[in-house]
Amino acid sequence: MQSQRKPVKITPYLLLLPAFILFTLFTFWPFLKTIILSFAFTDKKGNFVKWVGISNYIRVVSGTLFGKIISNTFLFALMIGTGTLVIAMFLSLVSVSRGRGGRLHEVMFSLPMAVASAPASAIFTFIMRKENGILNKILGTNIAWLQDPRWALFAVAIVTIWLSIGASYIFLLVGFRNVPEELLESATLDGAGVLRKTFNILIPLASPQIFFVIFLNITNSFKAFTQIKLLTEGGPNNATNTLIYSMYRNAILNNRYETACVQAILLFLVIFIITRIQNIFEKRMVFY
Repeated sequence: MQSQRKPVKITPYLLLLPAFILFTLFTFWPFLKTIILSFAFTDKKGNFVKWVGISNYIRVVSGTLFGKIISNTFLFALMIGTGTLVIAMFLSLVSVSRGRGGRLHEVMFSLPMAVASAPASAIFTFIMRKENGILNKILGTNIAWLQDPRWALFAVAIVTIWLSIGASYIFLLVGFRNVPEELLESATLDGAGVLRKTFNILIPLASPQIFFVIFLNITNSFKAFTQIKLLTEGGPNNATNTLIYSMYRNAILNNRYETACVQAILLFLVIFIITRIQNIFEKRMVFY
């Protein structure tokens, strides 16, 4: 006897159809169009005019500002990744050591999550003013943080780190609190001090969260736009002009959509490579 074939159920596919349509319209098609336009010459409205091949990529990479933009982008990512990790780890360790008394710290240290980039940038504009700025008063300096090319990128990084601390703090706090209390008590009985317990027990066992926070902040730094736009607009003298902000300048301000598309593809490749590096190191350095 031939077995009867089960009828194909169409209901699951119908339920997936809206999500598939949205993905196609707002993710797949824009990405595909970006790739196409990066190899084309476009008009001022971003419409395809003619195919030019890789000449767009050659022009962008050989441009006078490309090296400056790339160095700004990676330096900014390094400052965000390192600064956020160090501060968030210190704050989470303080909360863990406080036990129940750390509830107040949890609220205070996670508050930056509730502040959007725009109001945070407005607040830090006043804090970093050269004249009567709070930061200069505290440090006893007279630095034009947002107008001096030597300090502008660092100033924007400070704002971005402050915005990133809240989420990073929570992830690390969860990782440290998942460490079995028995291990810490045994280490204490064996005479281990605070530093030894931190570096030999807490940090290794919280390595999944630490690793996640590092690459989360590095990846997010490549997409940081609002604070750059509101604080410095890529200046002074392109000191804060990163890849994402240069895309905005080319597409929105200069109507050079093909150049912006090339930069978008380059940014995608950078993030993709970093993600692959993350996967490689995760297998070697993370303990589950």
